[in-house]
Amino acid sequence: MDVLIKALDALWQVLVVGLLLGAGLPALFALGLRSLNTGRVDSGTPVTVGGSASSHAVQTSKPSALGLTGAVVCFTVLIAAVAFGIVVIVFGNQIFG
Repeated sequence: MDVLIKALDALWQVLVVGLLLGAGLPALFALGLRSLNTGRVDSGTPVTVGGSASSHAVQTSKPSALGLTGAVVCFTVLIAAVAFGIVVIVFGNQIFG
């Protein structure tokens, strides 16, 4: 019975870490991209796309300050998670014995 309890304890820990890293980080990346696209402000400068006679003028826009801040926070957390993963891979034996 003790073996079953230890196995279930390890199983839920693996499940939580798998959900956080396997679904949480890609969801955080998507949230960062989404926040870059919300509340966009028109810059008023049309940009010509393509160099041929069928080129089109496209209106450009900038993300709002709040959206840009949210994206920076999301991408900073992602970069920190990737850096932590690299540190664990390279120095894992020295950190965790």
